[in-house]
Amino acid sequence: MTCRRCHGLMVADYYIDLLNGGEDFWLRAWRCVNCGEVVEPGIIRHRLERRSLLSSLAKRWPKTARKEYEVIALGI
Repeated sequence: MTCRRCHGLMVADYYIDLLNGGEDFWLRAWRCVNCGEVVEPGIIRHRLERRSLLSSLAKRWPKTARKEYEVIALGI
């Protein structure tokens, strides 16, 4: 598996899940050897929820026209 951020090597790693103190105390995640990016199911779920929220907001509010700025030549 390769990292989406730096295209480095991802390795399986185990972390302690302190937030959800259920039976599954250990959490399996992928960690990039190069940049340290950690990807686990909770992070993926949050990113997907955030992406769907942003896309729904983008549909609700159309893009506004960008302001054009005039370039002024300096007489130096």
